[in-house]
Amino acid sequence: MTTKVDAKHSLEEFKAKLRARLTPEEYSQLEFELAYNHTYGFMSDLYESLRQKLASDNFAVSFWRWMGGLDILPDSVRDTIEDQVSHFDVSGRVGEADLANHIALYRTSLAEGKKVILVAHSQGIFFANAAYQILYFGDDPIPMNSFGIVSVANPASFVGGNGPYTTLNEDLIIGAIAAVSGYDGMVAPLPPNITNNGDGTESGDSLNHSFIDAYLVNGSRSEQQIFDNINSEMASLVSPNQTAQDGVITVTLTWGSQPDVDLHVFEPDGTHVYYANKNGTSGYLDMDDTDGFGPEHYYVGCGTLEVGTYRVGINYYYGTAPTSAIVQIKAGDSIRSYTINLPQAFGSAGNSYPVPVADITVTGDALHGFSFDIHDPQGDLISPNPPQL
Repeated sequence: MTTKVDAKHSLEEFKAKLRARLTPEEYSQLEFELAYNHTYGFMSDLYESLRQKLASDNFAVSFWRWMGGLDILPDSVRDTIEDQVSHFDVSGRVGEADLANHIALYRTSLAEGKKVILVAHSQGIFFANAAYQILYFGDDPIPMNSFGIVSVANPASFVGGNGPYTTLNEDLIIGAIAAVSGYDGMVAPLPPNITNNGDGTESGDSLNHSFIDAYLVNGSRSEQQIFDNINSEMASLVSPNQTAQDGVITVTLTWGSQPDVDLHVFEPDGTHVYYANKNGTSGYLDMDDTDGFGPEHYYVGCGTLEVGTYRVGINYYYGTAPTSAIVQIKAGDSIRSYTINLPQAFGSAGNSYPVPVADITVTGDALHGFSFDIHDPQGDLISPNPPQL
């Protein structure tokens, strides 16, 4: 129910609230990123099915009164719920492409020596729990106690790592999920553990589910609990060893279990940075991996930043099966992730013709500030196709 624009607005509101609670020194130690997931799941499908079956001017009101237990479910609605649940795929709650991009974001921050607290709202907790399992217990595990979760409006039955959560008694969305969780295929969410009723605040969301308008209402009990949870989680985590440098531009490459995919960057002056030439004119390849998963990492510091275009590509150097890679690019305040399918390895023949991923165009100057634009690759510096073997 949240667009990416909504999520970005929520992030800015959240940052402002946290800034007001911390000293300038404490706040300056924090960095913020958005891990957005599209909507995958039961409630939107159920709503659409019922809307088509029971079209009326006040359907939205009736739907949430049924889901919130305020009105008795008509037989036709109960039948539809049972039918939806019988065809519900729990794995469909988590989109693989979004999850892969999230994990690339977390791994980049961890490689740069930063501990990560994921504040996950609503369906985001399914992604958070999946990320927790993969990061700690997958094929390429991270150091323990460097990544934690604080859950808000939790529709799941647990929080990865037994992290803290806040769910309002009056949250109609979570109440609706709990109401249908008795059917096969649905696990009941964690029970509500707080209410804002009677605390003198008023929700700006009639469903009492919104991250900002319901849970972070100024002066509310839920707001206090969420920030208490963040503080306790922050204190419990340990910064991982730094293996990569942060910069005004960073490019991170991760992939699967095949041994070797290489990151290539052509800098504005034409310098080709890759495993055989790690020092560029303005940037540096400080992580090179040859035994699967990555990451490989390239960064440009503020003092060496060049105006012009940085061209990013990858070469599937060695492996015996198709694989896919994720390239995450951070430039200034912009961040983008790309997933590239790699059908076969090309060895050193692919070094001069890496598969193009993106261009980073830098404009401006040190006096007035720089601007960054991450966009699809253009021109002939990187071949549009790898060589054929």
